[in-house]
Amino acid sequence: MNDGIKQILANYGLSDKEVKIYLALLTNGNATAKELSFLTKIKRTSIYPLAEKMVAKGILGIYQAKYGTHYIATSPRSLMSRLDKIKNDLTTALPQLEALENKKSNNEPEVKFYKGKDGYISILDDSLADNAGDILYFGSADDLNDVISESYANRYIKKRVQQNIKFLQIVRPDEFSKTSAKIDTRELRQTKFIPENFKFSGNKVIFKDKVAFFSSKKELASLVIKSADMAEMERKNFMLLWEKL
Repeated sequence: MNDGIKQILANYGLSDKEVKIYLALLTNGNATAKELSFLTKIKRTSIYPLAEKMVAKGILGIYQAKYGTHYIATSPRSLMSRLDKIKNDLTTALPQLEALENKKSNNEPEVKFYKGKDGYISILDDSLADNAGDILYFGSADDLNDVISESYANRYIKKRVQQNIKFLQIVRPDEFSKTSAKIDTRELRQTKFIPENFKFSGNKVIFKDKVAFFSSKKELASLVIKSADMAEMERKNFMLLWEKL
């Protein structure tokens, strides 16, 4: 089975064992717990609670037949419909959730740590939310794109330009940055390059009252600090280097 499909199902929220159960049923049709145990190599005693959990989520169906309880996989399109419902429910609840979030003092510093590609995307999406203002970027676009993909980077640029958000970057002279610099004016960007011999791994983005750090693809970690003081200090450091290049 394609590992990409397994990863997509994992991103949907299924555990490794749940992925095995779902794919086994999707491929073979309905099955009893005993048959599922044989197909997935998961102990029968573990199949029962896993299957019940998946039935409760609407990922599996269940029915009684002559030879006992049978399970059947919900169609992939039904999984999409479930996601749509979750999205609609969350959209409805969003004002109440944001009201709870806003009860916190806006001046209270926060630190969030992420592991994996989703963290990178979440932070970058946040940098364009709520009329962010100018964004400052230090790093290597090629390194960052290795994680987020060049297609996401281009969508990010397009959305930023649509929102009229200016972008100052101090970057390594990699191919993506050199190509992008040719159309800086069109994309509301200014670029300065770090000397070729100045090599490092990682990226930094300064936006609103936040400073975000991204490690290399090898570590796949990101950190965002929400602090007006730290963001202002990092802006000053950035502009000091900007003036010297």
